[in-house]
Amino acid sequence: MREDMYKVIVERPRRGGSVQGDGRNWRNSRERGAHLGMQRGYASRKWLNENLAPLRRWLHKQVHRPWDAVYSELSQGIDRRNPVQAHIYQHIDQFVEREVRLIDGVVMVWRNWPAPATWVPVREHSYTELFVHPVTGVLLPNRGQHQARRQDRMRRAQQQTDQPYAEYHVIDSVTQWHRVDGCWFEVSVAPLPSGKGHEAERYDVLRRCKVSRAHARQAPAPGVPATRAMYGQDFVYATAKRQLSRREVQARLGGGR
Repeated sequence: MREDMYKVIVERPRRGGSVQGDGRNWRNSRERGAHLGMQRGYASRKWLNENLAPLRRWLHKQVHRPWDAVYSELSQGIDRRNPVQAHIYQHIDQFVEREVRLIDGVVMVWRNWPAPATWVPVREHSYTELFVHPVTGVLLPNRGQHQARRQDRMRRAQQQTDQPYAEYHVIDSVTQWHRVDGCWFEVSVAPLPSGKGHEAERYDVLRRCKVSRAHARQAPAPGVPATRAMYGQDFVYATAKRQLSRREVQARLGGGR
């Protein structure tokens, strides 16, 4: 471990320097109001901005070593008596899971979220990058992390598919407004052709996939709403879209709500 590791990690400009004044949240401004309590507005306006990438890379290079030896080497390079350096120890648990148990021959870690909190196999925990084996005490990588993250994405996509599409407004028979990731788009819709096979498929510019009449009530792909949930009617698809300006949204929807 390099001797100046603590400098590499913590020597970065602190954030919050652009906050107005001495850290008080515009205490006397008209926008914030004049009835701010005596204790409010005096919190520190700056916070630490560590560069944790070197620490993460170094920990990944220590796999298959005893964790006690790794932690000892880390302690030699980072002084707990220094408040700034001691703060680095709080981030070790972001990369290394140390609360590990062996239950029925399976390595388990404690999962707090999503509820309910319980013990789960480490290979199914997508947030665990490294863990300390409960028997050998060796630092090991979570080789099932990529598969666990893929399963999490698929589960979230399925949850989104089961829910109706969030927000849209019908302007006329061929025009709708849709909000996607906080931005409003004007979408032109057209009827889907009848028939079967590739000749009956059309590319939907809003859903970014090929659709057909078979997708009127079922999702064309994981995480993509069905046609009725998307447009409020069957057998249509989006042929074009245009992002709307804030002025257009405010004129029709009163600020986009």
